[in-house]
Amino acid sequence: MTAARALPLALWALAAVLLGATVWPFLVAVPLGEGEGSAARRPAQPFLAPSAADLALPPLESFSETLNRPLFTATRRPPSPLAVLQGQQAAAPPAPEKTGPKGEKLVLGTYLLSGIVVTADQKIVLLKHATSGKSLRLVEGETLDDWQLATVAPDYVILRRGDREERVSIRERK
Repeated sequence: MTAARALPLALWALAAVLLGATVWPFLVAVPLGEGEGSAARRPAQPFLAPSAADLALPPLESFSETLNRPLFTATRRPPSPLAVLQGQQAAAPPAPEKTGPKGEKLVLGTYLLSGIVVTADQKIVLLKHATSGKSLRLVEGETLDDWQLATVAPDYVILRRGDREERVSIRERK
């Protein structure tokens, strides 16, 4: 036999051995649980839909804390017993004071007190809108958003609307 004929014959023999090694695991069946690597050959479990018992919610009593905290109350606290007796909701906590970018107290929650000018003839307050930045000038006695500029002192102003009063100092900083 010549070398030219031996090479193709050897390649065919190698191909037959590789094919046999590839097909052998499928031809020899090993029962599940026997032999090594049986877990790797175990077929996948089919998907089972959950039963009604698996989808059942816990009893309503387990949500007592959720039920005791009213969703639309700012504090999420139940009303006081006195308020329940009177048929009222608990009073909401006071809203925090609005402040400007540098911690200044805002006049009427919207305006920054920029300056106060007190002369012998006039008392003027200079305000600046917190969001738009527009400047505003008020003389003592004028009104702004239904609030009357009642008092202008060198270091504070007082605005009144009905029986409500707001006092803002030029020196107030947080």
